[in-house]
Amino acid sequence: MLQILGAVDTPAATAYPDDNDALQFYVLPKVPLMRRDSNGKPVFKFVQYRSLRPLPSGRNGAALVFMDIEMALTAADEQALRQKLADHLNARGGGSVTPEAIVLSKPQITKASVTLDVLSGSGDLVQRVNHGGVPSMYGNNVVAFSAELTEFGAPVFAAAMKSEGAGGVRAEYAFQFNGRMPPVTAVGTWYASKFYSFVQEVDFEENFWSEDDFSEKVNEIFVNSESRKVTVDPGGLPNTDPAVAAMLKTVEDSVTRQLDEAVQRNLLEAIPPESRDFSKIRDEDFENIRREVTVNKIADVRIEHTQKQIVPVDVRPQANMPSLVSQGFKWEDFAITADVDDPFYRQFNLAIQVNAEFEKLPIFSVDVSIDYPPATAKHGIKTFSFKKADDIGRFDSFMDSGGTAFKYKYTVFYTGESRTFESEWQDHDGTDLKINIDDLGLWLVDVEVGDMNWDQVSRAVLTLEHPEVSPGVPPVTRFQIDSTTKVLQVKELLMEPAKPYGGSVKFFMKDGREFVRQLADLKGQRFYVDDPFSVTNEVLLRTRGDFEKIIDTIFLDLTYTDDVNGYEQTHSIALSKALRFDSWKFPVIDPRVGKVTYRTVTTFHDGTSAESGEKTLEGRTLVLGVESAVLEVTLVPDLIPWDLVKLAKVDLRYVDEANHIDELESTTFRAGATEATVSFPIRDRTKTSYEWTETFFMTDGTKRTATSAGRVKDEKLIIELPAA
Repeated sequence: MLQILGAVDTPAATAYPDDNDALQFYVLPKVPLMRRDSNGKPVFKFVQYRSLRPLPSGRNGAALVFMDIEMALTAADEQALRQKLADHLNARGGGSVTPEAIVLSKPQITKASVTLDVLSGSGDLVQRVNHGGVPSMYGNNVVAFSAELTEFGAPVFAAAMKSEGAGGVRAEYAFQFNGRMPPVTAVGTWYASKFYSFVQEVDFEENFWSEDDFSEKVNEIFVNSESRKVTVDPGGLPNTDPAVAAMLKTVEDSVTRQLDEAVQRNLLEAIPPESRDFSKIRDEDFENIRREVTVNKIADVRIEHTQKQIVPVDVRPQANMPSLVSQGFKWEDFAITADVDDPFYRQFNLAIQVNAEFEKLPIFSVDVSIDYPPATAKHGIKTFSFKKADDIGRFDSFMDSGGTAFKYKYTVFYTGESRTFESEWQDHDGTDLKINIDDLGLWLVDVEVGDMNWDQVSRAVLTLEHPEVSPGVPPVTRFQIDSTTKVLQVKELLMEPAKPYGGSVKFFMKDGREFVRQLADLKGQRFYVDDPFSVTNEVLLRTRGDFEKIIDTIFLDLTYTDDVNGYEQTHSIALSKALRFDSWKFPVIDPRVGKVTYRTVTTFHDGTSAESGEKTLEGRTLVLGVESAVLEVTLVPDLIPWDLVKLAKVDLRYVDEANHIDELESTTFRAGATEATVSFPIRDRTKTSYEWTETFFMTDGTKRTATSAGRVKDEKLIIELPAA
């Protein structure tokens, strides 16, 4: 039988000796491995979805992992263990035991559980892990588990399994098996007691001539005590031997665990305190009362293991399982990609709705027919009937390699009308179909008076015109609107879909003026009649040019003219360096008519000015100013001999007669000077030539001068000392 004393440890396993056969050992592996099938391949599969699966947690499932884990040794680890056990026996007995002579068995497991952890149990990486929680309890204690990984966990798990080292799966086993005690005695005891004493004395004195007396004495005692002790007597075994120390620790852990389990079964319940209420006794007219209560609870547990006794041994092997690569296999052989969007199961799900308030319209019902070729070929055309705005039709069909394109038509049945309107077949693509009110053969307009200033407006006449669908149908509709008008309505039967309509609003002002706003391309069921000045136009004012050196101020006068309504608006503004852009907003009667004209006067820093004359604005953005450029000349003093020259001065002159520009810039250089840049603002980009004059003051007191031969266009001017 398995003997607790004398266990041999290796990095891969612990081997317990047999108490009779010196060559037999019971092996408990330390590191979990993937179970091999009959062909020597690991039972493992990684299935990654091509399409993400939404999860209740808000994450997406991306892969499934299937795996069998067992507590077993590789061939190399088993051979290493046999060699160590043979060496151990030879060292103790002086014999010549070979590794092949060692007999390896497995402990007989009596109780077992297992906990598996994938990628540290992170909810961001792992959706769930499924396993029985109990290994097989025979053979290699196999545990079959599966896990679903999120879109973040799938690549992390794959990377761990593809690399050397830990594979992202941690297993924690809890085993119990029987073993024979060595010449050791182990005792565990637990004693608990709870004591409660309650004494109450009550005395009533009823006096005839004076007040009654009352006295009460209460004595209450709670006592709780508990003791726990585990003792292991090694007998004659040497405590200094590491093997003995490990065995003693195993025995102590076994006794402690059994003691804890027994204690849990024998825990004492708390003693509740006694009530001090004596009212029921007093009701029976007792004057002297004494109540005494005593409760005593005792629990006693003793666990004892004696020499060579068979005792349960608890062990908890746990480790990170090596990766697939570390166990000698290729990731590509066990990982596959599954396309969950299989065309065979793909469905076309269409939602159909009629966007109309049936209860407020002369519509009894609307029938919508759907022609979806994959379904029509088997079941024919399907028709849905709608009688309420919240009716929803559901058309569902397998796609059978088809798409989401289909044809539809609808038939409108009117209340109190024998005629019906049937549309043509129409093409549609998508999973949502809405039949709008404008498609139902009715011209419906709800007219409401909006923001109207009745202090200025006396009344208004609204004219609405829909394109004729037949002579005189629908008729032109006119409404008189005044301060008492709230809501008006157009409701005409067209027997075909409504089209954009137009008309006009004529305002009669209290001061006698009349304004007309033309209406065109109107859509929708609701139309608001607003104040004649409720519409606003805007002109954006922008500037360009050099306001630092060339332009001083741009004076702008703007005029908006509506000749149809005899309406005019004006605006003036000065644009300068401090105000480079602005805008002008003004009310208009009809945004489709009228024009904006403008006039500018531009003043320049040189004292001149320019007028634009009257111009018409095209668009809504007005750009003002003179486009300017800059002429830059770089002066290079590197060739000046400073041993001869004390000071050098360079004069550049730029002249543009047409634009009244005559600028002179002077630059002075001394020994050690670097390049300098001279800039001239120009109005004419074609005129980029200039004249230069160089003056050199010599160390001997003389002066030399050089000038350009006419105008030059050099962007870099090399300064050279002329010959004497």
